[in-house]
Amino acid sequence: MKKISILIMIMMLGGCAHVTARVFPYLDGECPWDFPVKGNDSRYGFIYHTYESDYYDRVNAEWCFTTEEEAAAYGYRAYKPWKRYRW
Repeated sequence: MKKISILIMIMMLGGCAHVTARVFPYLDGECPWDFPVKGNDSRYGFIYHTYESDYYDRVNAEWCFTTEEEAAAYGYRAYKPWKRYRW
């Protein structure tokens, strides 16, 4: 009986803390408020977007991360704006 009650407590407490640094986004492509960094797998590679990114509102996230460091640990790179050249 004691083992069962300990297992139940562990399962209940497991939902209180973030076990992982990434989660799936909502169905509309938005991230939860506590996972503000959007990860996107594109033809240009694994890219993450923060609030400062020009395309943050346009990107449909495939992964959501807690910090930029966590996104980099999973192999994502920061968004780089395109340089436009004038002739």
